[in-house]
Order: sequence, then structure tokens, then C-alpha cells
Amino acid sequence: MRSIAIVTDTAAGIPGGLARANDITVVPLNVGFKGKFYKDGKEINSRIVFDKLREGIKVYTSTPSVGEFTETYYNLINNKKKNLIYSIHLSSKLSATVNSAEQAKKFFPEVEIKVIDSRTAAIGLGFIALEAARAVKKGESEEKIEKIIEYFIKNNKLFATIENFKYLFVGGRAPFLGKFLAVSIRFKPIITLGSDGKVKLIKFVRNKRNSLIELYWQVKKASFPVTRKKIGIFYGEDIGPALELEKIIRSDDKIKIDELILTEVTTVMSAHTGPGIWGLSICPVFE
Repeated sequence: MRSIAIVTDTAAGIPGGLARANDITVVPLNVGFKGKFYKDGKEINSRIVFDKLREGIKVYTSTPSVGEFTETYYNLINNKKKNLIYSIHLSSKLSATVNSAEQAKKFFPEVEIKVIDSRTAAIGLGFIALEAARAVKKGESEEKIEKIIEYFIKNNKLFATIENFKYLFVGGRAPFLGKFLAVSIRFKPIITLGSDGKVKLIKFVRNKRNSLIELYWQVKKASFPVTRKKIGIFYGEDIGPALELEKIIRSDDKIKIDELILTEVTTVMSAHTGPGIWGLSICPVFE
């Protein structure tokens, strides 16, 4: 069997300890303001971004450069002796990260590097990378690893609510939402990522409590090939709604939880959503 590496990016929101324990290489995206860019999770955090947004400072994000991916792949191939790399990244409809990775892999024709568009974000992407890495650690075949990746991409669902659409609209990730800006100030929007990796609006609810109930119902009614679910709950500045959502989900003994991860949104996501975000990813256990 070939020596396999799993690579993802910081949009995955995998808690640092989990990424290290499963030998996942995480390439940082970049966040910038006032002409300078910083590496997500290494040189800047979400709190700084939230403060800048409140000050009215324009915050920009950018993909890892081709050079950053080249350096990552070089280290895995030459220093860690990997000869097969699965590079799994943020939806190509939200970022050009996949394109940067594709360009970088051309520098290593002697090694198979498979760049994969997850068509999702946040801990939904995190679960794909995690399950692939866990399969690698178990010594699973390449065929099974690829089936796992495909399975989690196909069955992953992501839902979130944000205080309003201002930052998401201004950031250009969902321009169609502009017509709903006024409504989103009075109500809480529930959004999702479609199977194509694009942001879509599901509905509006009256308040924060109703938004949590709606997210809970999305978990409850999610139809999967198996009953046991992996659930990732993410949040922005306030962990309170995430903890409340976790409590609601855990109190329902009909929801069979295989794993539940609570994680703060990464800096890049926070730049586009603003501080008031909470949501979750759901996916079934691979069997």
C-alpha cells in the first residue's frame, strides 16, 4: 500500500487536536485588511476579524497561494515520504482554493495528488477530511478511502443561521441575497449549501430560539442510509446558541449520535458571516 496523506484547509474547522491526532495537514487560507494579509488560525483569529468588521473596516479573504500548496506537497512527498495525497477543500463555488491546489500538483508529476472539491464548508468539510484520515490510519485500501470520501461528500448536509445577510452579501458569496437584506434584519434566515456547493436560502424564522428549533428539526428529519449521525455544531462570537442547540439535540434519544463536534467558525468564514452565526453539519456514519 502507498503512503497516504490527507490535506485540507482551515475552512474545515477541525479542532487542532483532532487534526493532529489524525495526521491531517491543514493549509491556512488568508484574511486581510488595510493592505496586509494574515494566515488563518496562525496569525489572526475570528475575534480580531469581528472587531474590524464592527469598526467598518473592509476585511478580505484569499485562497492559499499556489506556492503555499507547492510547499505543503513538497514537504509531504520529500520529508514525510508520501506518494499519494488526497487534498480535500472548501467548495469551489465559495473559494478558488481547489484551483490553487490543482495548479500546485502539476509540479509533482511523479506523485499522485487527488484534489477534491468537497462542495461544502465548515465542519462538514472537516468530517470528510477526518473520516478519510481515520481510514488511512486503519490501513484501509485506496478504493475504500475514496468510497468514504465520495460517501461523505454526497451525504453531508449543512445548515446555518446568521444575524443578517450584510456580510455574506458584501463578501460576494451569495449576491442573490441582497434583495432580502431588509427582511434579514427583522427575522433570522436559515441557509444551506446545496449539492452544488452554493449558498441557498431555506426560510426565515422569527427569532433566535426559533432558528435553533429549525436547525434541530433539520437534524431530526435528515434522511440517510443509516440512522447514526455525525453532527458538527459551529458558532461565531457567542458559543451560547451552539451549546443550547447541542442540549436540544442530545435530549432527543431518537437522534442516534455517533460523534458530535463543537467548533468555532474559522477566521475566513467569520469574515463573510460576521459574528452572529451558528449552525451545524450532519452526515451519516459510513457502513
